[in-house]
Amino acid sequence: MHSSWHTFQHSAPAVTQRDYDAFHDVALQLLERFYPLRSITITSRDPYYITPAIKAKLQRKKRLMRAGRIEEADALARRIGIDIDH
Repeated sequence: MHSSWHTFQHSAPAVTQRDYDAFHDVALQLLERFYPLRSITITSRDPYYITPAIKAKLQRKKRLMRAGRIEEADALARRIGIDIDH
């Protein structure tokens, strides 16, 4: 009995680490799939009130307009205006 507990004590951390590593890998894959990183470039030509978040919203609004989703683009434009005012 003593040797079984001794073996468990020493193998459990390795199993726990392996399980954590597997979970971590899956979690990162899911994050990348559903929340991909995007690059937003802010230049000196952008007005002072343009933040990366606002610029990303402007890009999304442009995509919506090109896709003919005018109502969604208009709603987003109102949110962008509110963001700029704050």
